[in-house]
Amino acid sequence: MRLLLLWVIILVGISACAPKNVEPTSTDAKSKTSKEFERTLTLDDVTLEQADEQGKLLWNIKAKQVSYSKDQKMATVKNPVGELYDQGKLLYKIKADQGEFEQNSKRIFLRNNIVATDPNTGLVLKGKELEWIVQQNIIAVRNGVTGDHAQLQAIAKEVQVFYRQKRVEFWDKATVSSKNPVVKLQSDHIVWLWEQQLLTSNLKTQIERYQNQTITDRGVAETAEMNLKTQIATLRKNAQIALSQPPLQISSNELQWNYQKRTISSPQFITIIEREQQVTVTANQGWGDLKDNIFYLTGNVVGIGAKRQAQLNSNLLTWYVPQQSFSAEGNVVYRQIDPPFNLMGEKAVGKFENDTVVVSGGNTGTPVVTEIVPE
Repeated sequence: MRLLLLWVIILVGISACAPKNVEPTSTDAKSKTSKEFERTLTLDDVTLEQADEQGKLLWNIKAKQVSYSKDQKMATVKNPVGELYDQGKLLYKIKADQGEFEQNSKRIFLRNNIVATDPNTGLVLKGKELEWIVQQNIIAVRNGVTGDHAQLQAIAKEVQVFYRQKRVEFWDKATVSSKNPVVKLQSDHIVWLWEQQLLTSNLKTQIERYQNQTITDRGVAETAEMNLKTQIATLRKNAQIALSQPPLQISSNELQWNYQKRTISSPQFITIIEREQQVTVTANQGWGDLKDNIFYLTGNVVGIGAKRQAQLNSNLLTWYVPQQSFSAEGNVVYRQIDPPFNLMGEKAVGKFENDTVVVSGGNTGTPVVTEIVPE
């Protein structure tokens, strides 16, 4: 095995926010390094390289200037530009203002004006600090990180790339946005599985859909995933989607949201609230068209109009929100308090806005039952 030069970079002042996967360098170690460092040799226009035990290139760094310590175990470089490898395969092209190396270290550190480019996926990361864990092929960029990709744009305090697992993790007030359509996913931890084209978050998440720089729909949930290929976001645990016009709020423990076609569906209990007309509809399952604001609800459907204290029960309900009209089927029961009366039949059509309801017996010949409640 031939090592052209055994050097690794150490960054001064690593961010204290080293989430979960990357172990930060201790303050004591950095202080000790600073005290021991004595520049006795300075070279201009230097190329540094390191290979693994099989002789395959691990990294290659060109620097405008390199300064070595007296024992040649430490070095600092100015304007480093280089490449990171895994068993000879190019992983990242990197550049920075400064870098600090420690002989035979298993990590590389760079700082200030970091640019890390992945030629394989096209991901470009920029930030103030970079750390590369050589043996695990994990790269971390910290402090004011931005990311750009053909499908995505990202902002986070720290980004970690697990190259062998084909996974990128965005940490701490992270925002990852798809470009077409513009949909922003916000959380303190977002995972991008780039081969699967999947974004996931296991922490509280907010998803916003934009049209002409205006938010059209907003979703929140305890966990979420966004499939960039199918353009479907799945929100789970206390999931809600809010529409600005008309003012609707849709809630369930699971909402499947096609943000491109603007449809939603839920296989679980669902609640829809129309705030202006004070109408609430619940059902065991539901599907909705968010462009035309039409909803189809099935199983133990209950619609309540708060203005007249009226309630509609049925097996099926189609709700046309802009017209405030509906059609219901199956065991229809309509109750109203003012004036007090009940209607029962197999079908019903009407409006929630003024509580106008027509109940029919359907095709079975079942008669409509009207109950007048005396005062």
